[in-house]
Amino acid sequence: MKKMLPLMLALLGACAGGTSRDTAQDDETSGLVAGLREPDVIFVPTPMPVVEQMLTFADLDKDDLVYDLGSGDGRIVITAAKERGARGVGIDIDPERIVESRENAGTAKVSDRVEFRNADLFETDLRPATAVTLYLLQPLNVKLRPKLFAELRPGTPVVSHDFDMGEWETDSTVVVEGKTVHLWYIPENVSGTYSINRGGRSDKGDQLDLVQRYQRGSGSLTLSGRTMKVENLRVRGSRVRFAITENSAVQTFEGEFKDNTLTGNVRGGALQGALTARRTSKPRHISGSTP
Repeated sequence: MKKMLPLMLALLGACAGGTSRDTAQDDETSGLVAGLREPDVIFVPTPMPVVEQMLTFADLDKDDLVYDLGSGDGRIVITAAKERGARGVGIDIDPERIVESRENAGTAKVSDRVEFRNADLFETDLRPATAVTLYLLQPLNVKLRPKLFAELRPGTPVVSHDFDMGEWETDSTVVVEGKTVHLWYIPENVSGTYSINRGGRSDKGDQLDLVQRYQRGSGSLTLSGRTMKVENLRVRGSRVRFAITENSAVQTFEGEFKDNTLTGNVRGGALQGALTARRTSKPRHISGSTP
């Protein structure tokens, strides 16, 4: 991958099956786009130990498609294909990097599994990705954040070298040879008001209300006229966990969100057992999910 300092915002390059110097020049430069804006950051390669940690965080296998935003010399997607069998798409706004990446893919014999596109990452459709890697400046990460929330599926890992996402806290951070690697998972939006069903019984007035900020949140739970606090809400993809507190008693809900329904179990205390909650309101916007 590469580091990006204040001038270049690399993107992903297009060429399904990279080419090498052995191929024709027309093939080598196919898909390059004239007239794209100047890069937002300069190209600085990501050290290979950092690349390895980024791919470990992304947890890739042969069924994955990783998008590297600002792909530089292509090392992230090439390594993902060579060592993990994944497919990869590299986006870079600099045509010189695209030519270099295609040559590198040919040398590594993974041209059939990687693609490099000379494009603007902010104009790139990220919906096919099952993982995203990047090495941009923090202001660019923050600018990109709404696009990640809008286009990536819940549970998709987003991995950044060095720079964070501002107020969106990381799910995990590791330091490798003095370099920081950040990991986030795109969370489901579980915010809103829910009707409650416990043990097959649903009482009018029983409801769960959740407020979410990125992957964290809080709220309240009302049962039989008693209102309890919901604290320490954590959302990782579609998995949901929160604490239910009343006075000094703490109980824990763990479950999954699907089709506007939370299904899981409460452990500890009087509420112990199965709990199903059906969302009856529109979800609220969670910070970062809209521009």
